[in-house]
Amino acid sequence: MEISDFLRKREPLPTLPGDYKENAEWEEERLFNAWIKKYPAEKCTDIKERLQYIRKYALLYPDFDGEEWFPSQAAINYYEIRQERLEYCKLSEADFYSLKDIQESIKELGIQPKPTFEFIVYLWDILKRWWEHGDVELVTERIKRLFGLIEKQPDVHLKLDVSVGRKHIKFENDRFIKSLFAVFLNSNVEGLNSVETVKPDKLEIDYILIKTLLDNLPIKYTKEKKGKYTKAERIFSLSVLWLTGEIAHGKNDCPLDTETFNNGTFDLLMRRYKDMPLPAVFALH
Repeated sequence: MEISDFLRKREPLPTLPGDYKENAEWEEERLFNAWIKKYPAEKCTDIKERLQYIRKYALLYPDFDGEEWFPSQAAINYYEIRQERLEYCKLSEADFYSLKDIQESIKELGIQPKPTFEFIVYLWDILKRWWEHGDVELVTERIKRLFGLIEKQPDVHLKLDVSVGRKHIKFENDRFIKSLFAVFLNSNVEGLNSVETVKPDKLEIDYILIKTLLDNLPIKYTKEKKGKYTKAERIFSLSVLWLTGEIAHGKNDCPLDTETFNNGTFDLLMRRYKDMPLPAVFALH
């Protein structure tokens, strides 16, 4: 399914006020400095360095209570249970630093390794949960949404695949399929308000991970950029997919051992979802 459908509950927020950025940066800094005092002074510099990219990202997507804007505390919330997130993501800082490809690409892109690692963990922790656990939606709302898609594309051919155990019964009669939905919506049948878990596609999750990193890391190109993505960006992206397990590999394999295949993977991912709006990566609940 399209990620825009999966995140359907996220209504567009009102336009940010003109002075939001300046006020939010000041307020976020104030809250952050108050929070970090709970840690020993010798750790504060390290924590600030680690969280700088997450903090910058979170400022783009403030909380809104219906009347006022508040800077998101996503960075603080992330760090409070950082170890649990690392365990859930199965990401290792040691593996990150020992992977030569990603370290060389990071250096060439002019970004810092420590906050880059934390940003990867932050994003992957949330995206992995999206993919594994999904979200819930009323069946009625799903069918209404489907009707809306059909109205936009009235000539599209419909298929219905009903699975009973290992048996599949398929219907391809458009009028019959539409009538089934119409009967459901116009009746009081049991289950009208039941819920169903919906999940995004795994490749959508991969795309959001990579595109969010490339769009939000403070990349400074040290070489002339030719084409949409540099070689360093490609190697960095493939290495991230490698570390998160999205590119299958053996323990001692190298991310670029099969460079032709992996470059094809990157190109396909970026081409396939290039028109998909990039969502804000925050916990659904």
